[in-house]
Amino acid sequence: MPNIKAYVLTKDEESNIRKCLTCLRACQIPVVVLDSGSTDRTVEIAGTFEFCTIVPHRYVDHATTYNTLTRSADANYVLILDADMEVSPSLWEELVVLADKDDWDVVRAPVQMYLEGRPLRFGSLYPPKAIFFRTGTEYFIPKGHGETLRNGLRVRTTRACLIHNDLKPYEMFLLSQVRYGRNLAKRLATGRVSLKDRLRAATPLMGLLYAFISLVVRKGVLAGRLGLIYALDRMIAVFVQYRVVLASKLKEPSSNAQDSRHE
Repeated sequence: MPNIKAYVLTKDEESNIRKCLTCLRACQIPVVVLDSGSTDRTVEIAGTFEFCTIVPHRYVDHATTYNTLTRSADANYVLILDADMEVSPSLWEELVVLADKDDWDVVRAPVQMYLEGRPLRFGSLYPPKAIFFRTGTEYFIPKGHGETLRNGLRVRTTRACLIHNDLKPYEMFLLSQVRYGRNLAKRLATGRVSLKDRLRAATPLMGLLYAFISLVVRKGVLAGRLGLIYALDRMIAVFVQYRVVLASKLKEPSSNAQDSRHE
């Protein structure tokens, strides 16, 4: 077995942590749960898995956490997951095979989205996710409310999918969009935003565009009600973030007020 260590990032993930750790049990590797101050039963549930170590973690952003782990982990390879993700046996077998090859720096996996605990066959907008890394260096830079890989890396993509199955209550999804909207407003104020972020903050029509791409371009209509729910969620996410950004602009001094102060 290659020298692999897994890290799971958690905060209030009692709905997801058990299934995430259950799938990692079969991998027979050390697992570290990095918990960022959960107030629910996340730590209690993780503590029932004898192969896990639970470590308090001060979360800044994903890029900072990932870079810290890939740079300094005491293993040759690290597998980094969010608690709502699951590694299937076929994906794990593929990662073990790739560990014997030297033609990659980062391995990413296509994502099989689940919604309401059921697989979404069509319509997903989730891109392949980087999950498996050689250690000893940093790979990420911050982008939006997430992160992106640096240029020039050797990236392999698996055939098997990573499962994304978030079972947290729907209100948690809505609260996340409020948080992302506040983050977007802060980044707009500093100019550190991508073109896509600017468009999302400029018009709510981006929400309609995402829904159209999901339902029509990605054939989400073939997934029936599940596809419709997913498209609605993508639209609602943009609308909520747009609303938060608009509210933040109301708190900014108007240009007229600024001019009057200078007169």
